[in-house]
Amino acid sequence: MKAIRLDSPNNISKISLELASGETKELWIEAEVELSKNSDCWVFLLLPIAMQLGENIQIEGEATKGAIEAFDKAQQYLLQGHPNMKAIKLEVRNLIDDSTDSVESARGVGLFFSGGLDSTFSAETLEDIDTLISVWGFDIPVTNSAHWNLTLDFIRPYAKELNRELLVVKTNIRELANGLVEWGGDYHGTALAGVSIALTKHFKKNYLAASRQRTEPDWGHSAELAGAYTTPNHLIEQTEGIERIAKAHGIANIPRTAYVRVCYRNVKGLANCGTCKKCVRTRLEFDLTKAKYRPRGLETRPTFKELLATKGSPWDYLCYLEALTWARKNKYSGTTVPLLAVSLARLKGKTSLLAARPIKCKADIRGNIRA
Repeated sequence: MKAIRLDSPNNISKISLELASGETKELWIEAEVELSKNSDCWVFLLLPIAMQLGENIQIEGEATKGAIEAFDKAQQYLLQGHPNMKAIKLEVRNLIDDSTDSVESARGVGLFFSGGLDSTFSAETLEDIDTLISVWGFDIPVTNSAHWNLTLDFIRPYAKELNRELLVVKTNIRELANGLVEWGGDYHGTALAGVSIALTKHFKKNYLAASRQRTEPDWGHSAELAGAYTTPNHLIEQTEGIERIAKAHGIANIPRTAYVRVCYRNVKGLANCGTCKKCVRTRLEFDLTKAKYRPRGLETRPTFKELLATKGSPWDYLCYLEALTWARKNKYSGTTVPLLAVSLARLKGKTSLLAARPIKCKADIRGNIRA
């Protein structure tokens, strides 16, 4: 595949991508600030897709030596846990040094922020961040402005109450990735790293919020992968993986927890529909911890009938077991009925809970939570 940099305003990075099949795609990143003029972000963003297709990448533009080294490290990591991917080569027309002359002297620290439980917990516990970075085009398609505006109705007041800047980035990269790579298993950590490196002029470091602790290389988002994408001019760091229920417990006494958004369905014109599998699971997590403050639309405990009707993946059931195990270990009551319901739901799905991997729970929450 060949990536040709297209002329665009300073706040837009755009390429024309020619695939080996002859198909051409126009891909772009747009932000409210000036983006890096080199093609480092596309070196990152195209890597898993090209590995999946088995196509070498040719960049018709400039890229830094640091980005090339990061590309090699990330590829080696992805090859360990993704048998669907093949080793590829990268060719760059103009290789440049990682000069500090091209970046701002006083750069900030950002956190990629979806408004979900993982990123909200990170926003509350990380002391050095000054900006929340929200990307339109990852969880919510760029064609769905109605759902995105609902999300902004949650994110904007949250950032204001937290006294942090909010930076919105928009990209259509998933229009290429969908159907070629699996978002969670293959790509989402790389997508975040690619957008992050495009913002190098303004950020010396960006955090990626972890969902839970994972050490296996068969996932698309990990501390090791984030470290691989780090360059001399830009640090990318994943936060510590902690159980979701521990995060719910950690923000349970903070009023702005009401702004947490976990739902992607938008079936009722609300940021949280309250009835999809992720909303139901999050309702249980907050209820088990007896949370004082809960996300809007997720204030009530799910019923036995709702939990019994759950149709989730093995990952969903592991999250339920993780939450119930954590609650029991920390002496929270009300776990018997939910455990029975999700166990029966799992059996109804014709997959035994005995196949689930043991879960090691952590009782402590690290980091100082701002009130």
